[in-house]
Amino acid sequence: MKILHIISAGYPCGGAENILIKLKDNFENKGHEIKILSSDLRPELNHFSDFEFKSINSNSPMKILFNLFNPYSFTALKKILYEYKPDIVHLHTMGQISPSVLFLLRKYPTFMTLHGPETFIKSLVTWYLAPRCFHKEEMYENNFTLIGRFHYFYHTYIQRYIYKLGFKNVDLFIAPSNFIKNKAISDVNPIKTIHNPIDLPKYSAIESNNNILFVGRLEKVKGVRYLIEAVPLIIKKKPNIQLYIVGDGQEKDSLFKLVNDIGLSNNIHFIGWQKSDDLNRYYKTASVIIIPSIWPENFPTVCLEAMSIGRPVIGTRVGGIPEIIDDKVNGYIVEPKNSGQIAEKVIKLLLDKNLLKFMSKNARIKSEKYNINTYITEIEEVYQDIRRKYENK
Repeated sequence: MKILHIISAGYPCGGAENILIKLKDNFENKGHEIKILSSDLRPELNHFSDFEFKSINSNSPMKILFNLFNPYSFTALKKILYEYKPDIVHLHTMGQISPSVLFLLRKYPTFMTLHGPETFIKSLVTWYLAPRCFHKEEMYENNFTLIGRFHYFYHTYIQRYIYKLGFKNVDLFIAPSNFIKNKAISDVNPIKTIHNPIDLPKYSAIESNNNILFVGRLEKVKGVRYLIEAVPLIIKKKPNIQLYIVGDGQEKDSLFKLVNDIGLSNNIHFIGWQKSDDLNRYYKTASVIIIPSIWPENFPTVCLEAMSIGRPVIGTRVGGIPEIIDDKVNGYIVEPKNSGQIAEKVIKLLLDKNLLKFMSKNARIKSEKYNINTYITEIEEVYQDIRRKYENK
């Protein structure tokens, strides 16, 4: 098959892009031809896309119109469809693309993966909006600033209407988690859950030590503050505890200040963003990985990566996290914003070597369910199924 993928950013900047790279590699190994269309956003970085369109200038007064109908993505796709003639079109993140491309796809078997809080999912619009849209950055509808009310109205009642018209040309929506499926089902259909995959690395036997790890963006929604505030509680039982924070983001300076204010600079280390190979080294040298998010996660890749190496995960009861972590089996589920519960579960694991090893093995077993080969087979099957329906028309 000739398959065209369309995504907002053409460089690795999150889970959606990394999954698309895996899709491309694995489908090409099976003999399919893959092409990728993306915006030219961040041209200074290495792009994996084959075709590109001009990105929307975030400071342009035309942005509000281009977010409804981007002429650059529309023109680029029209040309590609005419010249490349794909058998399948698969849409991913839509930020730079806009609903414009949807109206070109009536004659093509078309899929869309819901990687996160796109603006057309009404119940998740607040998850999508920037912190400046909220008073005191508490991200709830009853806490909008004036600009937040405008953005909410624009996405929910204007842009979403354009999407709904275009979605008549999408044959199947793919949800990486049951959480996203349940949130989106009133806005898009038909919809099927196909969980995100993981390339299974070699299992690394766990060695009980004092290292715990966070991997992710340093943003308020990731809840890193509550993990840091758990460390003084952990120190009471494990004085040599070492927390490694891998990642970067807008909250880095304030989190660094918090660590200094509570005098924990000898116990908490900011590592910055790491490449995949270096990241695996941090997974292997940690005993426990923490995902303290306070806002819904879709189906976090960090959780799968950690468990595939054999590391139990402590994660909050938000989004798709409870679909991966089986409480008391391969990790623990805790309530968001609860430093005390995080500390309690870390202490429990680090003080009990047998429990740590038990959860380590179970984490690896659970991760095998999300093997990339299983994922590729499922995606290929839905492609073929919809394609046959088109051939029989």
